[in-house]
Amino acid sequence: MRLSFSNRIALYYMGTTALLTMLVFFFVYMVVHQSVYRHLDSELTAEANELNGDVVLLNDEIVFTNPYEWNEKEHCQVEVNPTFRQVSDEYGQIVRRTPNLGGDSLNVYMHRKTRFFINTTLSKQPVRQLQSPVFDSLNELKGYVEIAVPLEGTLVVMRNLRGVLILAFPIVLVLLFFTTSLIARRSIHPVYRLTETAEKISRENLNERIPLPLHEDELYTLTQTINQLLERLEDAVIREKQFTSDASHELRTPLSILKGTLEVMLRKNREPEYYIEKIGSSLSEVNRMSDLVDKLLLLARYEGDEAPVHLSNVGVQDLLEGVLARFETRFAENNLRLALDFTPEIVLQTDRFMVEQIVENLITNAIKYSPANSKISISLKKQGKIASLTIADEGPGIPEHALDGIFDRFYRVDESRNSFIEGNGLGLALVRRFCGLLDIRPEVKSETGKGTRFTLYFTEENSV
Repeated sequence: MRLSFSNRIALYYMGTTALLTMLVFFFVYMVVHQSVYRHLDSELTAEANELNGDVVLLNDEIVFTNPYEWNEKEHCQVEVNPTFRQVSDEYGQIVRRTPNLGGDSLNVYMHRKTRFFINTTLSKQPVRQLQSPVFDSLNELKGYVEIAVPLEGTLVVMRNLRGVLILAFPIVLVLLFFTTSLIARRSIHPVYRLTETAEKISRENLNERIPLPLHEDELYTLTQTINQLLERLEDAVIREKQFTSDASHELRTPLSILKGTLEVMLRKNREPEYYIEKIGSSLSEVNRMSDLVDKLLLLARYEGDEAPVHLSNVGVQDLLEGVLARFETRFAENNLRLALDFTPEIVLQTDRFMVEQIVENLITNAIKYSPANSKISISLKKQGKIASLTIADEGPGIPEHALDGIFDRFYRVDESRNSFIEGNGLGLALVRRFCGLLDIRPEVKSETGKGTRFTLYFTEENSV
């Protein structure tokens, strides 16, 4: 049988409470039992003390100082609240007994030298009996005083109490189960609402969130966790859509160019020089697509909160020299001068690959937008624990209104769109992403007609 979550809670709670209730009922029963018998024993003790004071020894014979006490009403009646008295000698022979004993006698327990209580019977009826020894002046046992009271009323009370507790136990458990089950269903009702809301959320409406409960309890935490999961899923889907949209949009143009070039080449025979020229332009488009795909994949790989970051001690000057060595040919082709100002022995705790990608993209931009015979300046400084890397060119600059958008994907400043400068607008998007992952603060300053300056500030956490 498969129980619901609320019924399981109720069942577990009922089982635990059943044990506790059983202990409580047992404790109540024992308290009442002890209280009743303590009351009876106190009455018997008072009677025994009174009777012991009435019994004296003369010439080793038991004599009663107040014989009229034996004829009091409580010692003569049997029906209503009787008290039975009996005195016996050391051999168990009855010396005197109250009239209400009739032809019966109380049990005598020989050789018992201490006062004690016992449950016994009188005429097959239960009684509570006290037996107290009688000693002479030499402390020798000379007889016994026996006093008893009926126990039937007490036993009836205890029997009724026991019956009530036994009957109440399953009733309490059944009521407890249904009450707990009802409370549990009401308590986990937010879970049902949470489930219903979660079932309605699909790929098309991942922006929806589950309403948070009023009370900040475990369900509140669970709802928060699910909402955070939905945010991560939404972010992943958005990035997937963004990648698909970006790739299809940016690859359409070079593919169209390749297709048109190949169709023209197939229409009729051409001179070898023509084919060489068109194949060269086609290869250029293929290289552009390859670079675009590489950067899109790189962006996709490093998106999200769990992007892989591998920290190590990186010597910045060695890194810069290695990157610049790869650009020697391009500097020579454009007749560009390079001005370097390095502070040696700067070591950062960072990801070498990401820093290389940042520097490569910034230097690539500086080369693309620098006119021939101009200068590109690269400086590496450290003040206190803050290191800074600056790459400046003497290109056309960036208009002030465009500075906020240059780190967006596929963003191209209007002036560069109208020029023949190649690019896909992903380089600075990569720079921003890697800077965010490495806690590097990028800063851009540009003046139209005078050039652009990119500065990277490495925080204290990056310094070694």
